[in-house]
Amino acid sequence: MTLSFMPLGCSSARIHYHPSIPEDRPRIPKGTADRIRECVDELSGTIEPGYYSLDAAVKVDPDGHVLEVETTGQPNPDVGICVRIALRGMRLSGEIFDRDVLRTSASGSGRATPDRGQVGEVVTIVVVTVVFTEVIIEAFAITVAVAVTATATAGAAKRAKREKMCMPLLHECLGNKNHPNPDFGPEKDCGACYRYCMNEGSWPEDKCPRP
Repeated sequence: MTLSFMPLGCSSARIHYHPSIPEDRPRIPKGTADRIRECVDELSGTIEPGYYSLDAAVKVDPDGHVLEVETTGQPNPDVGICVRIALRGMRLSGEIFDRDVLRTSASGSGRATPDRGQVGEVVTIVVVTVVFTEVIIEAFAITVAVAVTATATAGAAKRAKREKMCMPLLHECLGNKNHPNPDFGPEKDCGACYRYCMNEGSWPEDKCPRP
């Protein structure tokens, strides 16, 4: 069943959400859908009657902020500009990219990309793509179907958070490398302790006790 509603105000454009497979596929935020509707409504005088399929590819950072937007299939350049501006203001929940049923590899291979950071630690970075339910805007004899696909890097946010915690501890360790427990050798292995912290989310106090 196709859902639709008429926004408040004097707008003549309507929004429909195309039935999706799977059924729990997410929708773009309502505020963003309303702004796209306004684009079609305000620029309807510049659009030739007909059906248009507008595809939008969105790149998102780990916090859900939109970084880049590309569109194809827009009725005319002005509509494309307006829709891109609307999507640039969109904010997505990071939880959307954690739903395994919606995750697909950007390359289609399903493989993760290892990223070697400081002190040689390897953190897995997975590029994921989420396809949103198609939004259909109708204004008199004009129909614009907007398909939004968002791509984000999962794992980068966790890495940044852990690095903020682990990096000061690494510097602290390097500034005082003598190990008080001879069972662990004369010096702390600060690099190994940093890698453990990045992978496990905690500092190994036994191997690298803080001063």
